[in-house]
Amino acid sequence: MPEKIGIRELKVKRVTEYLLNILLPLPCGSRLPGIRTIMKETGTGRLTVANALQELVRMGYIQIKPDRGIFRTKPTEKTDEIRLLHWARHSPDYVGFVEKLFYELESQAANSGRRITLEHVGRRSAEEVTEELIRHGVSRCIIYGAASVDFTRYLHKHMQTCLELLPRHTQQTITELRDSPDVTVMQVNYLLRKGYRRIGYIHYGGKNISLYPVQTMRLLDYYRLMAENGLRVNPQWVFHCQANYENLEEGLEQIMSSDPAPEVLIVCGYAVIKVCEWCRKKKIQPGKDLAIFSVDDFNDLLPTVVTTITNNPAEIAQTFWQMFQQTERGEKVENAYTKLFILTGQTVPSRNDAE
Repeated sequence: MPEKIGIRELKVKRVTEYLLNILLPLPCGSRLPGIRTIMKETGTGRLTVANALQELVRMGYIQIKPDRGIFRTKPTEKTDEIRLLHWARHSPDYVGFVEKLFYELESQAANSGRRITLEHVGRRSAEEVTEELIRHGVSRCIIYGAASVDFTRYLHKHMQTCLELLPRHTQQTITELRDSPDVTVMQVNYLLRKGYRRIGYIHYGGKNISLYPVQTMRLLDYYRLMAENGLRVNPQWVFHCQANYENLEEGLEQIMSSDPAPEVLIVCGYAVIKVCEWCRKKKIQPGKDLAIFSVDDFNDLLPTVVTTITNNPAEIAQTFWQMFQQTERGEKVENAYTKLFILTGQTVPSRNDAE
């Protein structure tokens, strides 16, 4: 089991990733921003930036020329490098689910003598990303959290080895490890066993809900299960969070002003932090005045231990790395789902007299 990553090491890793996102698409010989600019953009100190630059020198990506600047060099072509393409956003000061997953995956690869390099895709097209990978001799990649199946298809066509990890789209085209489809099923069934009947639902759709089909499928499961159990759904109990959860407070006011108000809210991902902040401002006590059931574990950031449904990043990384190695060896690999478990907290007490 790898050692737990510290804040200082995490900051160096995040600055290293920030620089990789800048330099990987650049032609060899291009100049990178200066140290002061990097410090300003990343909000870190000179020592952290210096350590990140030395790591890139060691990896063969840059050359530091005194009094001239930092320059992109052509890395030595090695079959041990695997590029992890992603759209996730990281905070230098917080190790969440995605950070833990990436760290565990990097550790699994390192134990096998391989190196995983993280690269944020941003708005670049599959064609642009593929051209950059080929130009720098990378033929193996992992695609994390892709919203478009077309992106995956294109990369798979041009890469020697390409697997998909926790995609957001619903179509299966290549070997993949996907989030379990039973998230909402397990949540609703758990709440029913606890005696809840008025169940609200907050889901995420960003600016364009069509980019989050998995979230849509979970919402449909909610409606289906409520109907199958003969439970009424007040339209005011269901709310769609926009990008950055900017409309969430408005949604909570809508939900809690309904008559009757829900007894419990199923809350998507990071929104649980905003929900708990809103409850504190309104003097609503989670678990007493309103039950909250979250997705993914954000309890390190919360004053109250929230009941949540989640999975184990280390287990996901181990399973996925085995799948990747088997694919490289040309073995037949079955697609897989992550394993879910419910982390019992203080926010979903039982309403059954028997318990």
